[in-house]
Amino acid sequence: MRPALAVPLVLVAFAPLGCDVLAEPSGYSLEDPPPAYADLVSAVNEARAHPRTCGSETFGATEPVAWDGRLERAAERHTLDMAEHGVLAHTGSDGSTVGDRVTHAGYQWRRVGENLALANRPAREVVDMWLASAGHCANVMHPGYVEMGVAAREGYWTQVFGRPL
Repeated sequence: MRPALAVPLVLVAFAPLGCDVLAEPSGYSLEDPPPAYADLVSAVNEARAHPRTCGSETFGATEPVAWDGRLERAAERHTLDMAEHGVLAHTGSDGSTVGDRVTHAGYQWRRVGENLALANRPAREVVDMWLASAGHCANVMHPGYVEMGVAAREGYWTQVFGRPL
């Protein structure tokens, strides 16, 4: 176990990706989030219920996102990788992207996006930080995302949004 380090708050947003690859529907799961992430899902869906300006981009209220365990697995894989290597980055130590990680978790996607944070804060505070950042806020509010998974470890947070095929 590494000693705790005092680190400044760091946020990183990944712009939405589009993919027009045709495939069979993924049969995605709409399972409930683990109790540890229920507050985060609630905070995200509360934010999506109201119009919001993210930087210079305005978003109307949009539908809530559903939890997907495969997106959680993709988020967890990346969170553990970042914590192990002490790096906050969208590219994994193996060169993987969010799309690679989501596909590896079995999620067939049309659109994916990823928010990262390095902060030893409660889930609702992390969502507030994402909403205060234009790129993160845009991912939270984007109506093209209908599902989400998240993972946190040692202050590293990964939030993955998706829209299945």
